[in-house]
Amino acid sequence: MQKGNITKAMINEYTKIAYYYHKAGFTQEEIANKMNMSRQRVNRILAECISLGIVQIHVVNIDENYVDIEAGLEKKFNLKGACVMNNLIKENIYVDLGMAAGRYIGKFINEGDTVGFSRGRATAAMVDHMPLLRKENLTVTQLLGSANHDREHVAVDDIVHNFAVKLQAKPVMLYAPVIVQSSELQNSIIKEPFFQEAYNTVRNCNVAIVGIGTASGQTEHLLPLNAIRETEDDKEKMERAVGEVGTHFFDADGRPIIPSYRSRIIAISLEDYLNIPIRIGIAGLPEKADAIYAALKGGYINVLVTDLETAKILIQKS
Repeated sequence: MQKGNITKAMINEYTKIAYYYHKAGFTQEEIANKMNMSRQRVNRILAECISLGIVQIHVVNIDENYVDIEAGLEKKFNLKGACVMNNLIKENIYVDLGMAAGRYIGKFINEGDTVGFSRGRATAAMVDHMPLLRKENLTVTQLLGSANHDREHVAVDDIVHNFAVKLQAKPVMLYAPVIVQSSELQNSIIKEPFFQEAYNTVRNCNVAIVGIGTASGQTEHLLPLNAIRETEDDKEKMERAVGEVGTHFFDADGRPIIPSYRSRIIAISLEDYLNIPIRIGIAGLPEKADAIYAALKGGYINVLVTDLETAKILIQKS
């Protein structure tokens, strides 16, 4: 096909197909199903992408692996590891981060480990796209309770289940809501033998894999669950909050922010969470940079998977 015969809509379609195949690692069959077209057409378009210059074949050099940026993040925030990927299509950010994390985290998971998860699109995408790690005797658990209004697949219990199926790990579920009506009810639940047994597994996690949320987004997620209203003191505190990990809020310097409804939340305690040796955060987009930066400063994560644009912001922030 000649360049003059291709429309803008076709260029967009061709670019998306090229991205799925060459960057996201989808098979031609998966792309065909996703784009509602035949595999033969996908194959033809991929060939045309090269002749049109949409795809260019060249030898990768060291700069394109972002090793310098990853090393800069590790040094600046005293990280055990950093993985930076170049997200070309903003709408695919969670899938892209998940795929990057899926390829990267195997180096941090060992045989016999217990892996804990938080909810979220990025952590769900990571499980979807991670390779089959050959690790024996893995256990997987949730770091916080469940919420019925979470979309299927991104809920923490779904993520734990999918990880267990994919890697033949032993799942340990909390079987509790993430937030309840009163601190008395929360206290009653966490004292139950079934919960204590499950929480012992949570406390013994070797690896945590979490998303990093903005404070406003996570407040909106938690509060409607039991019609809990913020007090004036809560509102004042939350004005200083910039981010959240595993239901734990923090300010711009990573210092904990503890609202009154903390005593109604069922999740790993902050002390137990920070005792987990490997804490992997998967998050990106510049609008989350402040939350990610604060999570790094506060030590909520010590391994980061993010996108290139956000990584550059984090490197430059002081």
